[in-house]
Amino acid sequence: MKSIAIVGDLPLWDAQAAPLCPPDAWHYCVWLSSLRKLLDNQNEYHIHWVIPHKKTPKRRVIETDIQTFHLLPKARLTVGLYTGYAYDTYSILSEIRRISPDLVHSWGTENSHSLAVSHYKGKKLLSIQGLLTAYAERARLARFERHQAFYEPYTIRRFNHITTESPWAENRVREISVMPAFHHLEYAVEDSFFHHERVLSDTPTCLYAGTNAPVKNIRTLINVFSSPRLSHVRLLLAGIRPEELPHCPVNVRPLGPVNRESMVQLMAKAWCLVHPSLADTGPTIAKEARVMGLPVMLTNACGSMQHIEHGKSGFIVDPYDIATMQESILQMTADAQTALRMGAYGQQECRTKLSSDTMMSSLMEIYGNILN
Repeated sequence: MKSIAIVGDLPLWDAQAAPLCPPDAWHYCVWLSSLRKLLDNQNEYHIHWVIPHKKTPKRRVIETDIQTFHLLPKARLTVGLYTGYAYDTYSILSEIRRISPDLVHSWGTENSHSLAVSHYKGKKLLSIQGLLTAYAERARLARFERHQAFYEPYTIRRFNHITTESPWAENRVREISVMPAFHHLEYAVEDSFFHHERVLSDTPTCLYAGTNAPVKNIRTLINVFSSPRLSHVRLLLAGIRPEELPHCPVNVRPLGPVNRESMVQLMAKAWCLVHPSLADTGPTIAKEARVMGLPVMLTNACGSMQHIEHGKSGFIVDPYDIATMQESILQMTADAQTALRMGAYGQQECRTKLSSDTMMSSLMEIYGNILN
């Protein structure tokens, strides 16, 4: 049986290490949890998860029949950024050499994982999750993110195989390097979004979920909802605290942090999702909305546009076109039946493309192509 080492931010409870990290903790790479469960049901490869984590005090190995979990200590972010991730690179490469896998698959360029794996001499695969280089060209990044973006082009150019979740993301990676073989891989939506009935709120409601980082373009969205044309439509901002936006219009409500269960409940009642980002490789929240049957207003500076048919299941707009955004929202919230009809358009196709089973079969095909 061939072996594959997967290096990424798998939550520790998925690695049978629940006391180190409670299962209700939030983690943004939700597709990795889905993948871990699915990999238990295959017998083609032995999977080794290499998981650097700041809550791991010392190296620890947890073995199961098909998958083995290698928990490694991780340096503080500030130390890593200013030392070229020397400690993490040494730790990860040492563990990979102990495993001696046939393929190493690294997830994300936003941390030390892929920079470390880029130095591995064997077969390796990189999956893009976010692309700080593209974000930095379109908006101001936080200080730590700017340092992380410095390493990203170097990392990408050292991989011969790369997966992206959208044509937009692939085009942005090609601006950095045209050498890799590109593979399209849709990152799966968590199962809970497939099994919840929608019951719309009495008041027309739009939902945004994310941060208040400049690249998310929230200020433009606030300007959109400041218009009297949308005074009857409510905007809920999941993930943004009230103190971050102290002077919101009365129809805009920041909700603060929202866990996964509450997010499903919010999306079940929302009439539509709005995502005004200036750059996003494949916003997970847009995929979750389409799986649940919400129409989505997305900008043309994002991945996931392939899951929206303009005018039928949502709208694709320019990120600074306030008038078009307002018109799109008015159409999606014209009445409850319109919101439900638009959300249902193409929903089944999205559910098929974004299922865990589809992700699993696509990934197995990619592994086979690289190894053979």
